[in-house]
Amino acid sequence: MGTKNDQEELLELKILAYLKKLGPEYAKLLAIRLGLSLEESTERLQRLVAKGLIKRVEGRIVKYYHRRRKSVKHRNHTYYYLRRKGELLLREGRRKMDIHIDIEYPDR
Repeated sequence: MGTKNDQEELLELKILAYLKKLGPEYAKLLAIRLGLSLEESTERLQRLVAKGLIKRVEGRIVKYYHRRRKSVKHRNHTYYYLRRKGELLLREGRRKMDIHIDIEYPDR
């Protein structure tokens, strides 16, 4: 079994992979989809923001641009999106840990 540090890193990579594949998301829905508590989800998002890996969505509209889904939503929550630094860390983490994180498109 991996160390706590490895588990922490894996969970961060899952969050980054989720945001890369599905686009901006808010803490509560991320918690539900990844099986976290709301507090843990919020805390992890704040840590990722502090590290410069993700950023809060500015403005009142959230735009999703993905191959399988394109939509625009009026923002009722604080959404976060993946920054370039987060994409690079995700790519490096996938190589280093030799893992494949598969996030499915949820029904909304």
